[in-house]
Formats: sequence, C-alpha cells, structure tokens
Amino acid sequence: MRRLAFIVGLALSASPSSAQPAPEWRTAPERDVLLRPWAIEPGTIRLEAGRPVRLRFVNQGQATHSFSASEFFRAARLRARDADIASSGRFSLAPGERRTIALVPTAGRYSAGSSNLVQWMLGLRGEIVVD
Repeated sequence: MRRLAFIVGLALSASPSSAQPAPEWRTAPERDVLLRPWAIEPGTIRLEAGRPVRLRFVNQGQATHSFSASEFFRAARLRARDADIASSGRFSLAPGERRTIALVPTAGRYSAGSSNLVQWMLGLRGEIVVD
C-alpha cells in the first residue's frame, strides 16, 4: 500500500501543472510599430518578457511592406487568431493597412525587418529587445 501511495504521489508531482489561462488581450497595453518607406519606427522595439502586449503595425508607405521577425514570433505565445504568423514568421500590409498582433513575448534579442531584400538593405529593419 505504501508503494502504491509513493507511485501515485510521484505521478502527480511529475504531471504538468494546469495550463496557463489565456491572457486578457483586451486589457493588454498597445504599442504602435510604424512601417515607413525604408524605416521601422521605433527602430528598437522594447517589450517586457511574459507580459501580454498588442503590437499594432501600421503601413504608412505607398507600397506594400512586409514585416519579418521569425525567431521572435516563434518564441512568443500568440493569440489564437494570430497563430498563422508563428509558422511563417512574417506578414504583409498593403498601403495604409493596419494589423494588431497580440502576444506574450519571450526574453531575448531578435532581428526584425522587411522580408524584401531591397527594402531591408535600404533601412526597413530593426530589432526587438525583450527583457
């Protein structure tokens, strides 16, 4: 009987704790990220690790811009409707288009920028710093 109690106790302690509840996305702070011709503003996006945030991307240019941060998006916990970004690590915005992405970032330094090589070389790049 003692052995059974030991095994049950061991199994319970080894099982994963209950899943983390989904963040309340509506109350997460919102940060703007502007995609301008040949620039991302701010050039360094600073976020807090483990704290939900809504990043609102706005294309202020006259051409379609893409935003790529593969490692950042793969490491983050994304809101269910933004999960499509995790697999590709990028998205595109038409001129004047906006997209809000809700996520919980993971600590680290990540490169970000356009997936278009010409736009990237001309300055449409930056970094994401999560402390």
